Amino acid sequence: MLDLLLMAFLSYRNGMRAKAKEQNPFLWGLITFFAYIAGMFIGVMVVVLGFCRDTINLDQFSSLDQKSRNVAAQQMLQVFSANPLHVVTIELFGIGGYLLIRYILDKKPGKKGPEVHWMDKLGDNNI
Repeated sequence: MLDLLLMAFLSYRNGMRAKAKEQNPFLWGLITFFAYIAGMFIGVMVVVLGFCRDTINLDQFSSLDQKSRNVAAQQMLQVFSANPLHVVTIELFGIGGYLLIRYILDKKPGKKGPEVHWMDKLGDNNI
């Protein structure tokens, strides 16, 4: 539940940043949402393949039997509930997806101010 609130808030923030850059805020909010989900997916893969390889039997996911898949899913649930640092790592990867889109938005050109010729500036000096 907290994930959805964080995703919505971060999507809103990038949407407002896009609006300030004269971009479509809904589109950039949606891109942020999917980047957050993709970051979380990458985080799950890093946690499972990097930190939990010895406790989770990954061969059960490739079998066609639904029962063995359920056993592997229960193993993952036990590993994630036993160590909350895994869940925090996954969330940080999701926030990394948000930061990637924010970086891309910051590189976009913003509003252009009115151009003032240097000769126009000379008349403004009150001596």
